[in-house]
Amino acid sequence: MEEESVNLAIPKQYVAVGIATLVALVILVGVTVGAYAYAKKRTGATILPGGSTYLGPTPVQFAPAPQSGKISVPLEAPPLVWKGQKYPYAFSYPTGLSLGFFPGDPFDGVTVFWGNTNPSENIFLRVEDLNVMTDGKKYIAKSKKEYASVWWKQYNWKGVSDIAEFTNSQGLTGYRAKYVDSAGQTPFDNVFFAVPGRSDLVVWLGGSNLDAPLFDRIIDTFSWGKQTSSGEK
Repeated sequence: MEEESVNLAIPKQYVAVGIATLVALVILVGVTVGAYAYAKKRTGATILPGGSTYLGPTPVQFAPAPQSGKISVPLEAPPLVWKGQKYPYAFSYPTGLSLGFFPGDPFDGVTVFWGNTNPSENIFLRVEDLNVMTDGKKYIAKSKKEYASVWWKQYNWKGVSDIAEFTNSQGLTGYRAKYVDSAGQTPFDNVFFAVPGRSDLVVWLGGSNLDAPLFDRIIDTFSWGKQTSSGEK
């Protein structure tokens, strides 16, 4: 009796499906490996209240100045230049100070990373638009000294002690205000810059977290509409 042969050949359509599946698997593995490698290269981001992603360098631990407990870095370190994201301002600051910004912030604020403190509480600069500030429009056509004289009323200050006009090394007119707290002290300065050609804008800088020499360095090198220098003569 003649033995029947069994056809073990795999149908062509199954071969095609198998090859397609293998190719897809290879591509998937490649994409996964590539995504992992890319993620490894990225630095971490700090998530701020309200769901905003804070972009900036990796947080750096700073030792506070013994006398004041404020952020202090060597002023002789090579200077870096920070530029505004929305507005054309710039200032010089020493290497070692870790700064960052809030994406989409209408005030174009600047904050500083310092140890385990909350960056959203370390904002030291913002551009205030008098068109949208409470009662701000009345100060558009006035000296920004008048704006500084009432600015404290929005916060927990008890009054104003002194406001002094000055001109920094970049030729900008500023007003250094000393406000009185609940203890009758003036713990740090607040500075307001008039913006050339934009009477509806005021730049505010506060020295609550920065030691005085560091704050003064930033104030002196602050510029608007041009590249700033280190401020050294």
